[in-house]
Formats: sequence, structure tokens, C-alpha cells
Amino acid sequence: MTPRIHPYVSKEPMVRPNAFIVEAENELVIVDTTLTVSDSKALKEMAAGLHKPIVGILLTHGHPDHVAGTANIAPEGEVPICALRSVHDLMKASEQAKHEQWSAMFKEEWIPKWVYPNRIVKDGDTVHLAGLEFTVVDLGAGGDSDANSIWLLENNTLAAFVGDFIFNDHHTYMADGSVLRWIANLERFEPLMSKYKTIYVGHGPASDSSAIAGQKDYLAAACAHALEATGGTAVFTEGSRKKYEELMFARYPDYGFTFTVAFSADALAKELVGVAPV
Repeated sequence: MTPRIHPYVSKEPMVRPNAFIVEAENELVIVDTTLTVSDSKALKEMAAGLHKPIVGILLTHGHPDHVAGTANIAPEGEVPICALRSVHDLMKASEQAKHEQWSAMFKEEWIPKWVYPNRIVKDGDTVHLAGLEFTVVDLGAGGDSDANSIWLLENNTLAAFVGDFIFNDHHTYMADGSVLRWIANLERFEPLMSKYKTIYVGHGPASDSSAIAGQKDYLAAACAHALEATGGTAVFTEGSRKKYEELMFARYPDYGFTFTVAFSADALAKELVGVAPV
């Protein structure tokens, strides 16, 4: 059978990450695992409803809304959990800080202990699971974190799972990454991603290759509006931060994930100040 891809959209109202179940003839592969207790259990129940075993998990990057739920999908690491070494290491380095940052907000929905990748892959490796071929691409820094990958479903060049490399119809989380490298990576990997029929993103609906241009436009707009709001200084005050939010909401009035506009402002400003001419 041609593989079928079943998106799972988180019910958690603030972050709403996506996860995906790839259904092959006899088995299932999960790409990313959501954030909360309820969502990860619902994802596992959705997989159980397909009446086929889960034989592997692929992780695109190390942010908790894409990896924490692994603890409810494969709590003992009983299936291959595949990720780059950089993704594994970023999870290790950031887990405690993320617990301290977010556990009070999510309370009983927060997953207190992560399950880590047990199969480390490197750029260009092809993983064979469920009779399917998945190739990993190491993006490095230059996305919404310092360790990013995309997973390519090679069977009929069916799908590119890009994690948070692309946000579709959602504001972009820019607090942990490098926007300049991000724009460069979008340009660099656009020819590759454009070969795949569907691009499955970490937040928002699936798209085609037009999502790549949309993400580049968003990042450029964020930089431009940060400079506009601050009179070219990229140094935020309370008033200019509010102005920046207003500009972004006006430009993208229907986008979700709205809290990240203010949340990412300082990191964006720091980068813009850092590249200003002396």
C-alpha cells in the first residue's frame, strides 16, 4: 500500500504542536510526539485505532512540544527512537531548564521525565522502518533551535517532515535560534524540500513547497517590523515592544501561536543589534 500519513494536532490551546503517524502496510512510524500527558496519550490511542504496531519514532528537534510525549509512546525505549546526536544532546542540555520554565504553567499535564533517542543517526542516513525509507537531513543551527533536522519519506518522495523549520499559518518561535542562519538554510534546502509532495510542519496545516517562501517572508517581516518599531535601533522598550506586536498581528491577522511574538522579541532584537554596523 502507499503509505498514509495521519496528522495529530494537539488539543493544548497555546502551543498546539503537530505529530504524525505514518501508516505502512503492517506497521506504524511516529514522527514527533507532542508535549502534554493528554496529547501524547491521545496520539498513542490514535495509533492503536489503526490496529498496527508502532515500530519506530523519529524526532525532528529537541523542543519539549515535539519530544516530551515519547515518555507515553515508548516509555522504556522499546522501539527505535531515532534522532541526530545534536538533537539528543540538546535535549540533555535543556531538559532541566525547560522543566523549570514550563512545568508550573502546564501543571499535571507536564511530562516530568523525558525518554531519549536510542538510535543516533547522522546527516544523510536512511532509516528503514515499517518497510519504508526515511532519510535524515541535518540542518544544524538555523531554525528554531540549535539542533534541527528534517525527515524525508523517500517512498514516492511522499513527504518532508520539517518540524519547526517551517511554521504554516502560525507565528514563528524565534527565541532559541538564529534567524539569519534560518533564512540561509531555507534558501539552501529549498531545492531539496521542493522535490517532496507534501511538507508536514510542526505547527499549522501541511502544505506544499510554497510554505518555504512563506517562512522566509515571515522571518524577513519580523526583522523589518522590529526595526520599524524601534526606530532602527532594535532595542525594545515597553512601548516599542507593543508596537512590534501590533505590526506583526496586523500583517498576519489570522495566525495562531500568538504568544510567541512577544516571547521571541528579545532574542530577535539581540541578533539584529549584533549584526548592526559599528
